[in-house]
Amino acid sequence: MTLRNLDDLTAFVQVTECGSFSAAARNLHLTPKLVSTRIARLEQALGVTLFERNTRNLRITDEGRTLAERARSALAMLKDMQELAASGRHELSGTIRLTAPTPFGREYVTSAIADFLHLHPQVGFDLRLSDQVQDLYADNLDLAIRIGELADSRLIARRITNNRRILVAAPQYLAEHGAPAKPDDLVTHRCLIFAYPGLLQNIWPLRRGRREKNIAIHGTLCSDSVEVLRAWCLAGLGISLRETWAIHEELRSGRLIRLLPEWEAERSPISLVRARREPVPRRLTVFMDFLLERWRSAPWDAVLRDNSPPPGGM
Repeated sequence: MTLRNLDDLTAFVQVTECGSFSAAARNLHLTPKLVSTRIARLEQALGVTLFERNTRNLRITDEGRTLAERARSALAMLKDMQELAASGRHELSGTIRLTAPTPFGREYVTSAIADFLHLHPQVGFDLRLSDQVQDLYADNLDLAIRIGELADSRLIARRITNNRRILVAAPQYLAEHGAPAKPDDLVTHRCLIFAYPGLLQNIWPLRRGRREKNIAIHGTLCSDSVEVLRAWCLAGLGISLRETWAIHEELRSGRLIRLLPEWEAERSPISLVRARREPVPRRLTVFMDFLLERWRSAPWDAVLRDNSPPPGGM
């Protein structure tokens, strides 16, 4: 038989990336039965077994693994050809599926997409904001914005800029409790703690040039939401170690005051992360370049630059 249906090939690639028929069906908005039918039809057309199936798991065969990479490249190339054919002026088109942390996405990604669409109105977006790390392969995503060190070697990362965390408090809190004069003073203050099951950030690692201090902080208020911690801090309920991108407007207006300005947490990356799928659609590379240019200078850190201590200061 001859391969006649590209939908069968698409279903095959989705199953290899998701690891199950049901997950692939959700991504494709199909029933698991229809996905199974398409895989069976593809196996019959190619004359090979692509997956070994049993009631407990699904395992791709050696032949299936070899074909998967070629199928993925072929589908990506066809999509690029369709985009070019859609417009004589080679305008970008198609959908970019991306995920970002909820507060960062709401504050920065939504406005970036709006500005990008003024330049490339034919591009569509599927934006998923979540406080949990999303799997780019299982969730059929093209791009993620990640804050912190990356552990998944299947992903390709482009560092945008540094994530800076500084100590802040509201004027109301400082009027009632005073300000710490040195990091060790934090142990006597009310501190707002980031925590979720399996993680309790009650040790604040602070740096001043090459000096490091790990401060065990105390407090009765903790949350897994940076937005909640920000709200509590603004209400004068304690000192917080907060990301500059989340509180720069409050610093500018004076609603929050930076404490111990020569000390801050060790910087971590803010990165654009994509799956290892080749070739990369042009709309994705153009959008990534757009974000890199937009955020490379960390515009949210502008409020700190005039008062930043010199590198390696004592």
